[in-house]
This record gives sequence, structure tokens and C-alpha cells, in this order.
Amino acid sequence: MTNTAQVFAFGTEDIEPRSGNRQLDRALAQTLARLSRTFDVLPGFAYYRDSDGENALATPETLLQRTDGTVLFGLGMLRRLLARPEHPDASIVAVCAHEFGHIVGYKTGLIKQLAPDENDPFRAEQHADYLAGFFAGLRKLDRPNFPAVVFATTQQSFGGSTRGTHGTGEERAEAVVEGFKAAYERRLPASEGIQQGFQFAMAR
Repeated sequence: MTNTAQVFAFGTEDIEPRSGNRQLDRALAQTLARLSRTFDVLPGFAYYRDSDGENALATPETLLQRTDGTVLFGLGMLRRLLARPEHPDASIVAVCAHEFGHIVGYKTGLIKQLAPDENDPFRAEQHADYLAGFFAGLRKLDRPNFPAVVFATTQQSFGGSTRGTHGTGEERAEAVVEGFKAAYERRLPASEGIQQGFQFAMAR
């Protein structure tokens, strides 16, 4: 990660290396490292000015000198999540875990089967939500008081009333819950969780 702003390759947004909240950045760095270890991916991570709408995204493009693509977290999205009355930190991690799920899809090549048509990413989104839930299940195993339910409610809140590209709120929450069960109840290793998530998404 660099210390200077860069131009995001798919628009004019400036990439920011830090959120401006030192405590948040330090805590999130630890979580991002855990996500990398869990799913065996190493994307770059930075913030960007999501002036066109609150968002976070993942790309296979190597924008920040890491080997497995890039995750960008919108500063507007960050502010929105930080304003949540309960467990805003877990909501932020839920979004990061979802984007890391996309990086898994890019690195493994599963994205080609999940979303052969770039205009219909629904199954890829389901896979990413499943993996977010899987990560929540692992965290719950490590910390019994971890607010894993926030992962489902966070993704549900960004779903639509109709399927759209990401799915309805209910579909998104269901994918998270199924991923959670795979880790927390069935104790699957991450490699198997990735494949189970793929099968879940492809059946949708």
C-alpha cells in the first residue's frame, strides 16, 4: 500500500491509503490479515472517494502492488457503517469479507462459472456473501461473543426488494447464514467452504 493517492483505473476516484481513523485502521489491518490467511488471498486494500454512491468493490486488477487484485472501500460507505448504532465494526468487516470473497473468485477462476456474463453477477454475489458468512462462523468459533448475526443483517440491508445484481435482502442474508453454518456448525476448512459456497451459488 502506498502513502500517496492514486487514480483508480476504472474512474476518476482518488485512492486513499487510510481512513483518517488511526484506531480503525489498526484494527482493520489485523482483520484483513486474518481474511488473507483464511482464504489464501493477498489483495491490496485501500479506501476511495465513492462520490457516485456508497460502495465497496473488488477487482482482479493489481492497483496496489499486491498479487491478488485489489479491494477498495468507499469512504462514504465507511461513514454510513460507522453511523450504525450497534456493532459498526462488525458491519465493516462483513463488507470486507464479501469483497475478499470476490477476490477468491478471481484467484480460483470460479468467477468464470459464477458470472460468465458480466451483466449478471448474481451467483458471484451469492458466493461472496456465503464466504462472508463463512468468515463470520470462524470468528464465532474463536470468540463466542462475536456478533456474527451482523454479517447477515448488513448484507440484507444492501439487498433489494427484487433480485437485481446482488439479490434480494432475503437472498443475501440466506447466503451468509449458509456460509456461517458451514464454518460454525460443520467446521469445514476454508478450502472446502469455498467449494461448498460455489455449489450453493451455482444452484441459485
